[in-house]
Parts: sequence; structure tokens; C-alpha cells
Amino acid sequence: MGETPAAGGHAAFVLEAWPWPGAKTDEFVWEPLAGDGSDRRFIRVRAGGRTALLVIGPDPAENRSYAEIGRHLWALERIGPEFYRADAKLGLFLIEDLGDLSLHEAARQAAAPDLVRLYRRVLELMVRLHGRGLNGFDPGWCYQTPRYDRELILTREAGYFAREFLEGYLGRGPAGGDLFGEFEDLARAALAGGRTTLMHRDFQSRNVMFSQGRPRMIDFQGARLGPPGYDLASLLYDPYVDLTEALRQDLLEHYLALSQAAGPFDRPAFLDTYPFLAVCRLLQALGAFGFLTRRKNKPHFARYIPAALRALNQLLEQDTMSFLPGLSAVVRDLRPEILPGDEVRS
Repeated sequence: MGETPAAGGHAAFVLEAWPWPGAKTDEFVWEPLAGDGSDRRFIRVRAGGRTALLVIGPDPAENRSYAEIGRHLWALERIGPEFYRADAKLGLFLIEDLGDLSLHEAARQAAAPDLVRLYRRVLELMVRLHGRGLNGFDPGWCYQTPRYDRELILTREAGYFAREFLEGYLGRGPAGGDLFGEFEDLARAALAGGRTTLMHRDFQSRNVMFSQGRPRMIDFQGARLGPPGYDLASLLYDPYVDLTEALRQDLLEHYLALSQAAGPFDRPAFLDTYPFLAVCRLLQALGAFGFLTRRKNKPHFARYIPAALRALNQLLEQDTMSFLPGLSAVVRDLRPEILPGDEVRS
């Protein structure tokens, strides 16, 4: 592939950071990769039979979090990619290339028994993050907020759902005010005690890569202190891979067993908040799909809305969700409108 707009400006950065000796700038081959929901750009660099990934980030604050948290995760049993060089001010990073096989793609190709094995391996990675992630972690590295808290739920999850999905995507009018009291109650239920760990906060199938057969995490710049159940809900209620309820329950039990084996673990406290964290996560996902479809002109994200709505409705039908009648009614009323076009299951 020929020269890219990034190649000319960043060849010197890559050459200085290149971890293998002998490469020259005229030997580099630049391969731009398709992005997802991020504003960052990714270029695979090839030379001498080796590859690395050049990441270009536009947000200085996010860049700092990306570098500091990324290095922390690499040091933590190589949970994330190795950082060969990082310049947060310039927004340039040369990191380990983890390849092209995401959990999302692997799941699409897997037969049922293999799917279970894939997810169980990813849960092992998650339990390591939750068990050891705070060792040496500095909350000052976090982007936006150091902790998953009430304000984040109200503004960036429940409020995001009202603004970007109900109002922005569906044009339903200002629904957030009508639901604000329920959103407050949901936040209290989601944060009612339990354990605090290092959470990824976007632990879904597109953010797990399989490199040399091992699962590794990417897109970790939003990591912060918070409840581990949020990450589990992000993975098991991931609209990109619409898991069956039976498989969700199997994987939930496997996570609980791994966590109990790893050290002190309060199973009842975890299960008390887990369903409410799952609702928060799905509200966030629907807000993101609305935002990316309408504001970022990325219409392919709309195809995952039905799976998210279906899972959210299923959760809201549980008896423990009786304090959310308004939200339940809104989601229930949307299903006939949206679900007839549901053709995407993974």
C-alpha cells in the first residue's frame, strides 16, 4: 500500500519507536485500518516481516489516559498491548499489533461449544483485571472521571439514552425529565454497596482481541474505579453478539466461580447490583448507537439497536425492576416499532 497522509508526517516517530533494529523509513508499508466508534485513527505499519500499530488520537486528555492506563495493563500480565512509544501531547502511539481477530469475529465463526470456550477464556482475563487491576493504579490517570458514580450514570448513561436515543434518534421529544426520578433510583440501586475494582467500562466483544490465541483488551482509555458487574454486563449483554439467555446464565456462573476462586468475593452483593448495572450499560449502548448513527453518520450501528432493546426489555420485566415503570413502558412501547426490522443477531 502506498503513502498515507499519516505516513509522511509520522515516519520519524515510528522509526524512533520501532522496536526491531535495521528498519528504514522507506521500508515501511502503511495500512490504514477501519475505525469503529472512536475518533482515533489506526495504521498498521509493516517492515521486515514485522508489524506494529500506529495510533493517532485527537484528544489530549484522552491520550494521556490511553498511554498511562495502557502501560499499566501491559505491566499487569500483558492484559493489553505493549506500548513501544507514546507521546500523549502529539497524540501519537506506536503499540503492539494484536491482529485482526476480535471476540466479535471469533464468536460469529464459532460453533456452540467453541463459543462457550471463547467466552470462558475472556472471563479469565476479566477476573484478572478485576482482581489485580488496582495494584499500582493511579486514579489520576482516568479520563473524564476517576470513578463510576451517580453523576456518570445520570449524564453519560441514562441521560445519554434520553438525549441521543429517545430524543435524537427517535425524535420522541424531551423524555429525560419524565424519567429523571427513575434514573436517580436506578443509579442508587446500581451503586448500592459491593466491591470496587478497576473496570474497563467498555468490555464488549469488539474490544477483546485474540493474539496468538490469547485474549487481550483494547480501547481501555475509559477505565476507572467501579463495580466489576458493569464489565460483566457489558460483555454478556453486548448487542454485537446477541447471546442466548441460557448462555448468559452459564457465563455468569462461570465468572462467579472464577471470582470466588481468586479470593474474597461477596456473591450476594454482586448479584444484588448486577441486573441494575446491566440496565445502565444497555442505556449507554442505545445512547451511543443513536449518537453514532445520527451525529457521526455511521448508520451501521443502527443494526444493533434491536438486540439492545430486546435485552433491555427482558431485564426490565424482572420483578426487581418494578421501581422503573416509566422506563419499562417506554422500552415496551418501542419494541413493536423497532423489532420487526430485527435481522441481525450477532
